[in-house]
Amino acid sequence: MHTPSRTEPHHPSAPRPDASGHPLLGAWLLSSVAIVDVSGRTLEHPLGQRPTGLITYTADGHMSVSVLNPDLDSEPAAEPESTDSVDSATLLRTSPYLGYAGTYEVTGDRVVHHLHIASLRPWVGTQQERRWEVEGDRLTLFPPNEGIGEDARAPRLVWHRPAAEAA
Repeated sequence: MHTPSRTEPHHPSAPRPDASGHPLLGAWLLSSVAIVDVSGRTLEHPLGQRPTGLITYTADGHMSVSVLNPDLDSEPAAEPESTDSVDSATLLRTSPYLGYAGTYEVTGDRVVHHLHIASLRPWVGTQQERRWEVEGDRLTLFPPNEGIGEDARAPRLVWHRPAAEAA
């Protein structure tokens, strides 16, 4: 009997975007991470003004993301047993590095990341849904709100395509 490893897919193959130029495809560098309220007002930048990160979407349906908090030492923070009770701002502020990889599927303005591996073990095997928007060379990802009503908060991650290097 075959037992899947932790890095094998935990779900059937996800629908892939059309590889003939889908706007998500490729590599994106992190420009900013903001926590915003329900009106869209920025409350904080948990990774400071110069965050470091890379997200990649491949034509064959794989993705990976790595985010480094440049203001923290490389000593890892204590890993929570569950990330359900930890808000995104705290997680970003206290973790020197966050990353995951797996497959993804796109439906309209939604992208779902199916996590096969992750820097936080509770994330392995989960799905992370985000609304996405591409304008020119800028990708904005909108994870779901945390909290309810007027107290709702949400991360907003803005990425940009790297400039083509001169040959």
